[in-house]
Amino acid sequence: MKGFKRSGLTALTTAFTLSLVLSGCGSNNDGGNANSASNADKKNETTTNNANAGTADTGNAKNGTANDSGAESSKLEPYTIKWFVPGAAAQKDQSLVNEEVSKYLKDKINASFELEVIDWGSWDDKMNLKFASSEPFDLLYTAAWNGFTTKITQGNIIDLTDLIDKYAPDAKAVIEPALLEGSKVNGKNYGMPINKEMASQNGIMLRKDLVDKYSIDIASIKKLEDLEPIYDMILEKEPGVTPFYLNKDISLLNVWNTNHFDTYGGSTGGTLPLGSTDFKLIDGLETPEAKAGYELINKWYKKGYVNKDAATLQDLSGGLKAGKAFSYPEQLKPGKDAEVSTQTGQQWVQVELTQPLITTGDTQGSMTSISRTSKDPSRAMMFLNLLYTDKYLVNLIAFGIEGKHFKKVGDNVIDFADGITAQTSGYNLNQAWLFGNQFNDYLWKNEDPQKWEKFKVFNQSAKKDPLLGFVFDPTNVKTEVAALTNVGKEFNSGLQSGTLDPNVYLPKYIDKVKAAGIDKVIAEQQKQLDAWRAANQ
Repeated sequence: MKGFKRSGLTALTTAFTLSLVLSGCGSNNDGGNANSASNADKKNETTTNNANAGTADTGNAKNGTANDSGAESSKLEPYTIKWFVPGAAAQKDQSLVNEEVSKYLKDKINASFELEVIDWGSWDDKMNLKFASSEPFDLLYTAAWNGFTTKITQGNIIDLTDLIDKYAPDAKAVIEPALLEGSKVNGKNYGMPINKEMASQNGIMLRKDLVDKYSIDIASIKKLEDLEPIYDMILEKEPGVTPFYLNKDISLLNVWNTNHFDTYGGSTGGTLPLGSTDFKLIDGLETPEAKAGYELINKWYKKGYVNKDAATLQDLSGGLKAGKAFSYPEQLKPGKDAEVSTQTGQQWVQVELTQPLITTGDTQGSMTSISRTSKDPSRAMMFLNLLYTDKYLVNLIAFGIEGKHFKKVGDNVIDFADGITAQTSGYNLNQAWLFGNQFNDYLWKNEDPQKWEKFKVFNQSAKKDPLLGFVFDPTNVKTEVAALTNVGKEFNSGLQSGTLDPNVYLPKYIDKVKAAGIDKVIAEQQKQLDAWRAANQ
């Protein structure tokens, strides 16, 4: 987990500048295979019957067995579905879970299963190498913030539109239509959006034990500056605890930006000031609001609120689990505090500091795409059809093996298996937002029983960005976009962590962005934005 990155402590992306823009928007066996779910349980938890779940038009075009009325598993040649996702680290019991999934898939689509978790810190580099070497694999996590449109323009992920209609009609029927529509690029689906919350809301997570100890009134925290007297108290009374814990990819700017800019995306280029009525894009770095945000985090760093290694730290989870942090910034949704409490073994409470908003980047915030190197895209899509409709399957992948990694304490409620904790479990991804249909997920016993109902209310009540659906195509300025990305790598972590003085380094950043071609990129974005608005008004 790279700072619960990007959907998890997640879609927290670099601030101002390069991310304030238009969006084109592994393991060992520790012994014991304890799958205690009976066949009856599996049958009851499968939301589609066996004739339909995974066999709806399950013809294999590659093997010449396509059949519009559906094909039985026995008519499909054996195939291994290989899937890469980012996470905190490889899971110790990954091979055990993969084995159980493979057993389950054999009678469904005659497939074996290999899921591999790549740590956030090396995710981009490793996936780029896999594409460069044309390594065969089927599925990967994609998102607007993580170069989704670049993967499309490079031809590394394929158009799924027809595959969804042909091999995943059941999945399509359960995915929120706005997610499928909003995640399209030029009218085509290149990713299957995870069926989950659609809106984003930024805020702060606080350690519950210290909130209780000092009777902190979290309802009084309305803006970032309200945290300063609380942080002063933590510095004085809790030696060894960092008031505001950051890594190289997250910052208070994630909250600050949302309150000052319309950031409707996650790629490189121009910024739209919040409340703009002329829809004219600018270089956000040059605004007084941007400078004020950088100055605030720099002040916090100098006062000792921020951990000294924030500009280089890859992963927050170690510090959170060890009790080193009092607070950190987080992308929020109903029940996010309970999710993080389960993941870290430390109890947290959340404080919302922005209003829920649905942007194009949010609809593209967590997706599964099919690699151009897949040897059987149709089989991969059959698997996705199952993933979105089969309750047993999605919970097996999300939470592991019943009896070994978790136990049921209610019809839809789970806890860690006996003798297991968040720290000792061999399979504790705690990233269910990566997989299929979250509305089929079990709830941990510390979670709100009404969580999924609140998700629906959250989605329905969120404000829609006026540019929801706009996607920037960087093809005409891909050289400049690459150059700007490299400039961002030079400055972002230092500035957004507060380590670098913005009075010294922000002007240098602006100069290098200019030299890299920001004006050309903004001009191309403006051209596409104007055309999109004209066609959609």
